[in-house]
Amino acid sequence: MTNINSEVDVNLLIKIYNQRLSALTNQNVLLEAKLQTLTQDFLEEKNNLLQENLELQEKCEGLLKTTQSEED
Repeated sequence: MTNINSEVDVNLLIKIYNQRLSALTNQNVLLEAKLQTLTQDFLEEKNNLLQENLELQEKCEGLLKTTQSEED
């Protein structure tokens, strides 16, 4: 039985290894960019919802004050 390492062209092995490593690195970078995009979108939506909530609270407080002043 021969050693498997002696049957492999080292240059070809390095070439394939580098291709796989490059592909995985590119995929990793793409996933990281998608994650950052989702995080940014989430923060923007959160800020929009917080702003809308604040506006609705202010509107409710204004209506409550109007209602209370009409009752007095």
